[in-house]
Amino acid sequence: MINIRSEYKTIFFFTVYFIITFIYAEIDPGGPCAPGMGAVLFLLAIPISIIYTIALFYKLYKSEEKQYLYSIFTLAGLWVLLFILLKLNEAK
Repeated sequence: MINIRSEYKTIFFFTVYFIITFIYAEIDPGGPCAPGMGAVLFLLAIPISIIYTIALFYKLYKSEEKQYLYSIFTLAGLWVLLFILLKLNEAK
């Protein structure tokens, strides 16, 4: 099997996940009383990120390979980028 670095896996997974989330937000926007599927997927991304970060910290602690630390930084950077994009979208 191909050995792909964990940073690339992190970027790929969360990029695809957020693209699917935004597609579902357009398809099923929901209403004032019930969130749509996009909102549910977006809210699910938070615990997924926390669990993934804990797993990366554990792998970093066990193996002390820098790729896991880079994955943690990448994940934090993706969340900052998403926050900035949402703020810019809100300003429109």
